[in-house]
Formats: sequence, structure tokens, C-alpha cells
Amino acid sequence: MLPIFTSIPSIIAAITKVAATIGPAIAKYAPMLLDVAAKYLPQVIKTVETVATVLNIISPNDSAENLGAKAMSADKKPEDFDEINQYINYLKNDVKVDSSTLSKDAVDVAARQTIGASILIKGANEFLGIELDLPFIKTVSQLDIDANVIVEVVKAYSDSGLNLDDYVKYVTKTLHVDELDTHGEVLVDAYRKADPSLSEEQAEDAVMDLSLPKNSA
Repeated sequence: MLPIFTSIPSIIAAITKVAATIGPAIAKYAPMLLDVAAKYLPQVIKTVETVATVLNIISPNDSAENLGAKAMSADKKPEDFDEINQYINYLKNDVKVDSSTLSKDAVDVAARQTIGASILIKGANEFLGIELDLPFIKTVSQLDIDANVIVEVVKAYSDSGLNLDDYVKYVTKTLHVDELDTHGEVLVDAYRKADPSLSEEQAEDAVMDLSLPKNSA
């Protein structure tokens, strides 16, 4: 397994080398994602892929790594398109990469994954019309939250005027006590929308089980 935390400088260096190809927005965002995700990068990549699949941005057979590899060899950058999802479609449909020729070095793999995940997060932001902040993505990845639930939580927080930053506080039990009921009710509704078969009690139990140590998020 790649020791992600100790390899971050090397992964960032690999991303920096292709900055001119992937464009300034992704070149700036990818190291930020890597820095926040740190040792949880594998979980974060998985979460981003499943959320992007639920939103039909990619198919279940696509991967962040493959998308990243295509971005690193493409003639066009996100800045060449009006919308990031147009760029994603361009990568999926017009850019070909022979996976057998790609470096299997762990740092190179992580660089491709991080670039691809960064593109997918921006695609999800555009699709939902909401900014998915990185601490939120890391937290739901640590909790292994179902992608359908993540999408409904994001929508519910936006509709209720709540900040996703406070979701992290909720699950680490650092949210002000006066706000707990509001967040709890919004989360219960989100869980039931994601899975209509859940009873009110089952959704409440799922929300009550959300917990991370204060220093882990």
C-alpha cells in the first residue's frame, strides 16, 4: 500500500509537471485535495467516483485514474470549455489512453487518481450547483456514507441554508447544542429521500450513529 502521507510531496511534484496540460484550475485544486485527504486518499477517491456515478457524470466502468490519465495526455484543458462537464465528456469520448502503457509506480498512480478526482469533484459541483468542500468529502469518505445519501445531504443542506462545514462539526460532536436538532432533522429527511424504504426510526438511528473522533476529520 502506498504510504500516502509521506508521499504527498512526490505526488504534488508529479502533478506540477503536467500543470500546463491539465490547466491551472485542476493544477491548483489537485494538491489541495491531496493535502486534505492525506492518508484517506483511497477512500476519498472511491467516494468521489461513486458520487460521480450516481450523478451520471461517469459510468460505473469509469475511474478517476483513467480520467486523470486522459487529462494528462489531452490537447484541451477545462479552460477550453464553457462547462467542466463538457470537458469531462471530451475526455471520455475523444481522448484515448492505452492503460497498459501507463506507469504502475505508486506515486504516478496517485497523481492520476488525484487529478481525475479533482475533475470529478468540479463536475459534481457544477451538476449540483453547490460547492462540495474538501473537509466534507473527506468526512463522508471516512464514514463510508452511501453516495446516494451524500447527494441528498448536499441538496438538503443547500435547501435549508445550512453549511456543509457544519456537517463535519455534527459528526465530530463539536456543533453547538442549539443547532443539533436542526441538523438532525435535515439529515433524517436526506436519509429517507436517499432510501424511501427507511422508516423514520431507522433514519434517525442512522443519523445518531454518525460519529468521528474530533481530531480525525
